[in-house]
Amino acid sequence: MLDTRSETPRAAALSMHALTHVYGAGDRAVHALRGIDLTLAAGSFTAVMGPSGSGKSTLLNCAAGLENPTGGRIVVEGRDTAGWSEHKRTVLRRERLGIVFQGFHLVPYLTAAQNVALPSRLAGRRPDRRRVAELLAAVGLADRAGHLPAELSGGQQQRVAIARALVTAPAVVLADEPTGALDTAGARHVLELLRGVVDRMGHTVLMVTHDPTAAAFADEVVFLVDGRVAGRLYGPTADAVAGQMAHLDDLVGARR
Repeated sequence: MLDTRSETPRAAALSMHALTHVYGAGDRAVHALRGIDLTLAAGSFTAVMGPSGSGKSTLLNCAAGLENPTGGRIVVEGRDTAGWSEHKRTVLRRERLGIVFQGFHLVPYLTAAQNVALPSRLAGRRPDRRRVAELLAAVGLADRAGHLPAELSGGQQQRVAIARALVTAPAVVLADEPTGALDTAGARHVLELLRGVVDRMGHTVLMVTHDPTAAAFADEVVFLVDGRVAGRLYGPTADAVAGQMAHLDDLVGARR
C-alpha cells in the first residue's frame, strides 16, 4: 500500500513519562511498571508485547485512566492528567479515548447500532444516527445494524466494538488483546480494520497483544519486561517479532 503520510514530525496524541505503578506495599509490593517512557505520535499504530507479568495490561489501564499510576505522568493531547479526579478521567475516556476489549463488552440487549451509539447516550447527547451508520458501514456491518450481539459472530462483535470506540472521534484507540478470542479469519479482519483506522481515518492506536502476527500490523512494537521497556522494533514482521520475543533476555541484558 502506498504510504501517503507526511514526513513532517507529528504531534503526540499520548505520552507517558517515568510512569510507575506499584501494587501492594512493603515486602508484598509488586512493581508492575518501572519508569515507562513512551510517546505515540498522532496517526501511529503501536503494539506492546511482553511475557505474562511484564506490565502490558497495567500500562494500558493507566493510559485509559482505569488505574491511577503510582508515579509519573500521562499526557493526552497535551493535557497532563496527573491528579485528575475519577469523574474527569471518566469524561476523558468517554470523549477522547476509545477502548476495545478482548471480550467485546457489548450490551447484550442492545442492537449493534445501539451499542455503537452508547457512548453518546452516556455523555447525555443525542446519538448522531448518520455517524453510527457510517461507522457500521466502515467496519462492514451496515446490514447488521439491527442485530443483537448474540446474532453476530465473534469477529462481527469485535467490529461493532471498534465502531463504538470510534464514535466520539477519539484521540487514541486502546485495544487490549483485540484478537485473543477470535479465529484466524476473524482476527485478520479486525487487524486490517485497526490498520485502516490509522491509515484511512488518521486515529492513533495502542494495542496490547501476545501474537507476533497481530503485532506485525503495527508501525512499531514496544517490548516490556518486568515493567520496563526492553526494546523497540520498527516496521515489524511476524518473524522478526517472534524472534525478538524468543530473545527478550538479550534485550534486558543489553540495557543493563
